[in-house]
Amino acid sequence: MDTKRRHAAAGELGEAKRGFDQWRRNRRGRRIPDRLWRMAAKAAAVFGVQSTSRCLRLNAARLKQRMHSPEQGRTFPEVPRFVELPWPEVPAVSECVLEAEAGDGSKLRIHLKGEAISQAASLGRMLWKG
Repeated sequence: MDTKRRHAAAGELGEAKRGFDQWRRNRRGRRIPDRLWRMAAKAAAVFGVQSTSRCLRLNAARLKQRMHSPEQGRTFPEVPRFVELPWPEVPAVSECVLEAEAGDGSKLRIHLKGEAISQAASLGRMLWKG
């Protein structure tokens, strides 16, 4: 996030904090006004739910719920739930060694090269089951 946007968001978080503090001093009833929830949700979209809930002394689960509620209008981008990262290219393995040891101490070692490597897993399962 660029510095200007973060500074603007910090100002909005400060404004939300002042709004919550004032509401707590003068509140009539237990319900937090929607205006304050919207301010908190907007700040949480920038600073994260945990940081914002700590700063504004809010229940993090309720804030997260409010962020994703339809009444908020989704004026901020939704956080992706899944991000696929490319797997780095791994060179093909040219050889493999399978080793097994029985309870009586006897050992078996199989050294595979080339095309036989593709069958190493099935060979290992077959030997393991005995």
